Amino acid sequence: MSVLDERIGPFPLGQAAFGAAPEESHQEEIQRAVNHAEHVDDFDMRHLRYFLAVVRSGTVSAAAKELRISQPSLSQQIKRLEQRIGAALFVRSSRGVELTAGGRAFLREIQSIPGQLRSAIAAAAPTPALWSVGVCGGVPAEVLAEVQNGLAGQGAHHVRGRSGPHLRMRSVGAAEQPELLEHGEIVFGIMRLPVTTPHLARAVVWDEPLGVVLPAAHPLAAQPSLTWEDLSTQRLLWYDEGCAPGYADAVPAQLTALGWKAVLHPVDQDQQALFVHALQTTRDLVALRPRVAVTDDPQLVWRPLPTASAPRERLAVTALAGSRAARYLGRVAARCGWPYRA
Repeated sequence: MSVLDERIGPFPLGQAAFGAAPEESHQEEIQRAVNHAEHVDDFDMRHLRYFLAVVRSGTVSAAAKELRISQPSLSQQIKRLEQRIGAALFVRSSRGVELTAGGRAFLREIQSIPGQLRSAIAAAAPTPALWSVGVCGGVPAEVLAEVQNGLAGQGAHHVRGRSGPHLRMRSVGAAEQPELLEHGEIVFGIMRLPVTTPHLARAVVWDEPLGVVLPAAHPLAAQPSLTWEDLSTQRLLWYDEGCAPGYADAVPAQLTALGWKAVLHPVDQDQQALFVHALQTTRDLVALRPRVAVTDDPQLVWRPLPTASAPRERLAVTALAGSRAARYLGRVAARCGWPYRA
């Protein structure tokens, strides 16, 4: 068990622990933590961050780019960490680097430390004035406005002359959001449901049926309605799995059950211009979006799917389950009428 897994002072003062005096038990727990800490004085949180970045990226070069340091410098820091531990953590392979048995054991013990430390800081510190919110690609402006009003509005009262917290929206892929939530680098995320990551509280802020999106010059655009036979000849412009985990698999599976086994054409849909360009320049290609997402674009037309039970796009604000942010999200959801799941 990591030193940071130890529970310091688990019993409130004034309560006995297994018959021991409260203060004595409390002091024993603190002394045990201090004794463990003496053996990790030369460890740096930076080394853990570097190690986790290499694990996540799969190569030292990709991790160095993510961390914005040179590859030789990162390699040297990983070597120092291995020397301190006394065991090799990585082995090179044709695919980059892979964890050794010792590396896997080390990962199991330390991967929660950054999140634990962030949680400890958050528990002791006052509510931050600036909350970082990760936003996946293709989120409509009205959803961002609703999230802004909901999250900031809950705390937008004046306390001793100070306004409530502000939100900083930043573009973060849905695949990366769970890890950033775990490490405290973002407080909330906005992503499409379903999500494959457990332990996330979520509040649904957008729930709309999907329809077929076509460029205005597409042969099917002249038809007021479409059939499954019409769609059977079309490929579907869709998300890479890494861009929308869960959602990217769930919707095609629903379409197959309804009668359209679509051939997928994965394209980066984070930028509207690239989305429109792909539709306009690729033959026999259509997309799926809620109607409101394309209403104001004269280059595109929208047609309903030929079913009363069309797949839906649901966007949710997420937070790490059990965290202070999740409890706050629950209160906001109750006030705003957002369906909430802890």
